[in-house]
Amino acid sequence: MEQPLSTKWCREHGIAILSDTPPYKVAIQDDCDEILLEKIRIELGSPVVPQKAPLAEIRRLQGNTFNADLAEKDSAQNSSWESEPIVNLVESLLDDALEKKATDIHLEPDGGHLRVRLRQDGLLNEYRTLPLWTCEPVLVRLKILSEIDITDRRIPHDGSFSFCGCRHNANVRVSTLPVQGGEKCVLRLLPIAETQSFGKETKNDFKGLDSLKLSKAHLLFLRQVFNSPQGIFLVTGPTGSGKTTTLHAGLQEILHKQVNVTTIEDPVEYPLEGAAQVQVNEKCGFTFAVALRAILRQDPDVILVGEIRDPETAQIALRAAQTGHLVVSTLHTNSAKAAFTRLYDLGISQASLQESLLGVMAQRLVRCRPSPEKSYSGRTAVIEILKPDGEYIDGTLRENAIWLVQAGKTDEAELKRVFGNVG
Repeated sequence: MEQPLSTKWCREHGIAILSDTPPYKVAIQDDCDEILLEKIRIELGSPVVPQKAPLAEIRRLQGNTFNADLAEKDSAQNSSWESEPIVNLVESLLDDALEKKATDIHLEPDGGHLRVRLRQDGLLNEYRTLPLWTCEPVLVRLKILSEIDITDRRIPHDGSFSFCGCRHNANVRVSTLPVQGGEKCVLRLLPIAETQSFGKETKNDFKGLDSLKLSKAHLLFLRQVFNSPQGIFLVTGPTGSGKTTTLHAGLQEILHKQVNVTTIEDPVEYPLEGAAQVQVNEKCGFTFAVALRAILRQDPDVILVGEIRDPETAQIALRAAQTGHLVVSTLHTNSAKAAFTRLYDLGISQASLQESLLGVMAQRLVRCRPSPEKSYSGRTAVIEILKPDGEYIDGTLRENAIWLVQAGKTDEAELKRVFGNVG
């Protein structure tokens, strides 16, 4: 069926065209929405016959039309990164991935097609396969959007851009890698919390520590940490374990106070209204250490350092914690106890650490299971908090994970996937 309106226009307005001759049949959520119906009549230059349909059905119909567009020979012949099929494809992939709460999109050349996978709840799932001709223009479009050099495919590249879709907005980090058969591209999706207006006031969807659903003892301790006048607090765990989310949740609770909050991140993932957020640029020599030195001249009260990864940053962060600042940061270690060894390796003395350390938290994310016969849905944090005196608050990481199994929130198979057979 020849589409009388562009796929993009239909997606933006939440409609699907059901016929290819006037009067056009149109699937629409609200068949009494005269403003939208009049827009459709003007665009089509024809009367329309509205047919009420739920949004899920409209999206399915749009997808059928979109897939038909990609299969057209003309689309392959006119496969510029600026062409409508490619623009629609990229926007559709991003919108759908955000709708499915994916954190990453993997685009992989695989034989005679482009393989697309989504990371959802920590696991990579097959999403769809695309015609091979889409591979180059899709990659070029993503590179153009993220200001990446499109002429050199021999080396890895990274960049970012802001996406404003039909249903969702996000910051998108783009990473390309030369592989056998072309280039692989991975998109990290960082949804932008929507803001709702209430007169002149706004309400942000991002919540504080309560949203982490921690035990009362853990919650009380973290609130004490983020209200401390000085000291250093560390969150450890592998990539993707929710460390940044935890730190941002804590900062959300103190941003309204009369304090100067500054963050140093690589990159800035989520906006924190009321905080000064700094993005490092190591290519230009603007490292965590350089940024931290500059921030200490900006009269800060609270400093978030995205990651302590070198001796210089570790020394400056500790010095800041000893001189009247609250410093919160992350480390890549497997447990709270391992953070001590890592800091010693970075040149921090035991005496200096004991003087300023508020605590170390380790965390993982495990998938929730409402009941044995149902599939996993969403993830929850498993944490441990180690006090400077070596005492755990409310148990170790594994003990808290086992408690979640006993409470029926996850199962042994999920613990084995996340923690392995160790311990």
